[in-house]
Amino acid sequence: MFELDHVVYFTKKSPEEVAANELISGIHPVVGGQHLQWGTHNALFYTKSSYIEWLSVENETKAKESRHPLIEQLLFDVDGREGFASICLRSENLEKMDRYFKKMGYKTSGVLPSERKTAGGEIRRWKMLFIDQKVGNALPYPFFIEWEQGMEERLETLREDGTLKPDNEELTIKKCIFHVHDVEQKLTQWARLLSLPTKDHTLRLDNTIFEFVESADEKERLHTIEVVKAWTIE
Repeated sequence: MFELDHVVYFTKKSPEEVAANELISGIHPVVGGQHLQWGTHNALFYTKSSYIEWLSVENETKAKESRHPLIEQLLFDVDGREGFASICLRSENLEKMDRYFKKMGYKTSGVLPSERKTAGGEIRRWKMLFIDQKVGNALPYPFFIEWEQGMEERLETLREDGTLKPDNEELTIKKCIFHVHDVEQKLTQWARLLSLPTKDHTLRLDNTIFEFVESADEKERLHTIEVVKAWTIE
């Protein structure tokens, strides 16, 4: 079963502006750091088992040269709108997942090594995997991440550097609400990709619920998230 790792919010604001101005349940996000190979930087807000990432362009030339699927979507979206855009699911073995998706007939990016330089100068590493999809108005498929550190080790590192505070761990992203043009079509597509059953226009992961809502918005995107006190899916 998949778990939500993080949701991505595209913005034109710097991480410092986000950290100073955004407030969720009385808590501010923190400055994350730089993706030097992509020309982007971020701010982060952690909850018990997932987080929100505010992603923005720091070096437009480098961003355009990166040819990275998420950065291509950022460049496409952020000219016209700021807001939630994509979601990322955790995996413990992206190589295995890549083989599985290809066997199912999907084309993928292959496993992409990634890293971020934190505000404190440390390097955090992970791997990513994307389903090949043309950047446009259609809802982006979720992408996938495998962290260099195990979950508990990573959380302890975040506690030690002050990124994950006790108050953050009382919160969780309960629901992700997507605005789409055809609910049944998107449910079918995502349920097949994630091998999940559907129920009342939703897909249930271990640590959140995906809900699909019909909308006439030009772009199909993640529209809203619900952050609540730590909660367990029944």
